[in-house]
Amino acid sequence: MGLKPGPLILPLLLQLLVITACTAPPDQLNTPKKELPVTVQDGYEIPMFPTSRDQLNFAKSGFTDKKLKMAAYRAVLAQFPKDKLERGHAAIGLAYLHLEPDYRFASPLEIRKAANDFEAVIKDYSALPDVLAKAHWYLGWIYTDLMKAPERGLVHYWQIVQDFSDIPMNLSPPVPWVNLVYPAQQTMTDRKPEGPHKLWAEAALLEIVRNAGSKSIAIQAFTLLYDRFFSSPSTGLALKAMLADRELAAHALPLVEPYLSRNTANPYLVRDIQALADKAGL
Repeated sequence: MGLKPGPLILPLLLQLLVITACTAPPDQLNTPKKELPVTVQDGYEIPMFPTSRDQLNFAKSGFTDKKLKMAAYRAVLAQFPKDKLERGHAAIGLAYLHLEPDYRFASPLEIRKAANDFEAVIKDYSALPDVLAKAHWYLGWIYTDLMKAPERGLVHYWQIVQDFSDIPMNLSPPVPWVNLVYPAQQTMTDRKPEGPHKLWAEAALLEIVRNAGSKSIAIQAFTLLYDRFFSSPSTGLALKAMLADRELAAHALPLVEPYLSRNTANPYLVRDIQALADKAGL
């Protein structure tokens, strides 16, 4: 019969672990980490990482120098000619740099340059749905919000809904060294994997509702959103937007009670929806 670690054995095991951990040869403890090679891109020294993913993550990390960040993205394009996915995301990063450091103060020329570059991304990376969905999203936002041309923006939002309905809206991964400071939280082993919290399509439908120039288009987009993504915050936000619009409130009112009965919205969104419904005559 095997022995189980009792109260006397556990401390011995812990002592053995401590002794083992502390007996590494001094030369191993003091060996400096190997420095990364460096390449010169646009006059800047850029560290070269072993994979295109690491190189892209470095380019996405914080830079105070806009030109240096641009060089970091271009290094991905220059050093990894075969890695199309990372190159596509690097091209998206370069396109957005025209709007930095704050898109609210970008000039009409810079906004136009950004739109042109996102259009080029769509042509150059037509086989990569993840890249295309994001590029169409940025174009929808640029035309609708920055250029005040919603009719052009809605074309790109509808493109996402029709062609990229299942592409998740992923956040950019952290740079490799972030976990050294902020270790990843441990999760339970029996926890079921979760699906994506948000898809590009549901956010695109919300933007169509918010920016549609006609009642019929807004209702069409909301109906798709309500049917496909009933538990999404985007559905509640779209319902809120419709209740706030005199022309759309009558269509939205009958849907308030069924939506709230699902108990999928946070309490703040519920409060806003109920207040608007009361004001609209529910």
